[in-house]
Amino acid sequence: MFKKRKDVLLLVYGKGGHNAQMKRFMNQYDSRELPCIAITSATEVDVDVMASFYCMEARDKFSRYKNIFVFFIYLFVSAVQMLRIISKYRVVGLVSTGPGLAIVPSIICRIIRAKVIYFESWSRISKPSLAGRFMYYIANIFYVQHESLQKEYPKAIYAGRL
Repeated sequence: MFKKRKDVLLLVYGKGGHNAQMKRFMNQYDSRELPCIAITSATEVDVDVMASFYCMEARDKFSRYKNIFVFFIYLFVSAVQMLRIISKYRVVGLVSTGPGLAIVPSIICRIIRAKVIYFESWSRISKPSLAGRFMYYIANIFYVQHESLQKEYPKAIYAGRL
């Protein structure tokens, strides 16, 4: 079943600014070296990837009451998507540009011993994001895009803006 799976880099990103950051990352990345697949909440994928899988956001930003329900659906959907991906591909690494939808795929990638790289969103200048607080402990490499966040994430690497 797992014998001839292709090595891939998994990209996890959301809509809006997360998508824009992933585009900037992909402009600097040579996908001939290692092809990419994506898990995204964006309805249109405009990043150059071999395959794309849709996953909903991890929370509802506009309703606290829906969050518990939405989070449990997200857990199920993201776990199913990851099972589909790891049955078809050999994920050797994951790169995420910020949304909470990266948490479950990152945990699964760590379990299967794939490297996890996380970029805290460039919109975070002085206060960490909720996803960043979790991913700081999950990711192998954690980048911040503003020097002021290094107080919040002492082991993070300052990389400047993507």
